[in-house]
Amino acid sequence: MKGTISTNQRCPECGSILKYIEAAGILQCQTHPQVIWRFNCFVRFGEEHTKRFKTVIEAERHLTRLRAQTDDGSYDHRDWQQAAPLSFLTLRKSFLEFKKTEEITPKQVRHITHVLETAGKDWDKMNIKDITEAEIDDFFIKAKETVGNKTRANWKTVLHNFWKWVVRRERRKSGLEMPEFPDIKFKLAWRNIVNMEDQKKILDEVWRISKDINPRIWLGIKLLSMYPKARPGEMRNVQEKDINIKDEWIFFPDPKEGDKGKFVHLATEDCQMIKSLWEPKGLPHMFFFRHLKSRSGVRAGVQFGPKYFKNFWDMACKNLGIIGVDLYGGTKHSTVTALGKVLSPEQIQRGGTGHASDAFKRYMLPDANESRKVRQAVSKVQPQTDPVLIHLSEVLSN
Repeated sequence: MKGTISTNQRCPECGSILKYIEAAGILQCQTHPQVIWRFNCFVRFGEEHTKRFKTVIEAERHLTRLRAQTDDGSYDHRDWQQAAPLSFLTLRKSFLEFKKTEEITPKQVRHITHVLETAGKDWDKMNIKDITEAEIDDFFIKAKETVGNKTRANWKTVLHNFWKWVVRRERRKSGLEMPEFPDIKFKLAWRNIVNMEDQKKILDEVWRISKDINPRIWLGIKLLSMYPKARPGEMRNVQEKDINIKDEWIFFPDPKEGDKGKFVHLATEDCQMIKSLWEPKGLPHMFFFRHLKSRSGVRAGVQFGPKYFKNFWDMACKNLGIIGVDLYGGTKHSTVTALGKVLSPEQIQRGGTGHASDAFKRYMLPDANESRKVRQAVSKVQPQTDPVLIHLSEVLSN
């Protein structure tokens, strides 16, 4: 039968190697049978597996297990390697390196890392084959104590993708199968929105509190209210080279949708508004929404932080006594809701929010006419008397 038990101990009489006598469960000298050894031995199982034990009894138990695994086809020498190549810890690190080769954002990398590290608190020392539906169910039951169903559903997506990657790699070698994941249901909470009059009041207040600090704070939030296709994170990532005043568009190179970029087609008056606040100009790779002057805690030329637009929006809402309306709800969601009065859902989708099927995104260029039609509709639903735009027109005329 495959496998044997050996020891480095030699016969004290003749120096011969002691041989494993399987029927007796001992190591014995063939020349001097009175020399028997039962301690400090190791199992050899082919060329790929060696494991040390304190006693022959322990070694025999391990050898029996290896032979049984060979008989039922489940033997995999990697299960016994000290480096634990099939442990959850090793595989999650490899998966993360694999994901970094794909075109994903640093934020997505951080999210995947967090989920895998959270799961690793329970599973890092376990072989991936030993993590079954029971362990996965227990993980999500435990997670319910600290996070909501939406977060658990997001974690499930990460872990499901991780297992698909592992199974694809290991199915032929170890017969690993895809486990079933629990069904996690959730309802998306409705964001609070404002009417267009209140949205204008908030934007005016943002201008009042930010114009002397950096007028581009207001500009970024204003553009978010007029172009619901753009998200706050995408807006702050716009670089100088991504804005084309001549051809009237802004390009977002790294949208959440995961495609190769998306366009927002600008109205002529919006180009004039942007142009009036485009001083000082920077190098093409510089972020447009950046700090123009060094202040306490910030340095000139550095991109706005992830919460910078939000902080000024929240400050303006607080000053006006408007409660519970976040930046996303107060700009994109509020504008889209108001557009429903003058446009069909299909028109808003095509020219406003930019949502489309994968096939449409792959073969169709952005429809400038649809985008401009939506922008004209925004002008209809938003108040027309905007003192900030009047101020900017006066700047341009001078």
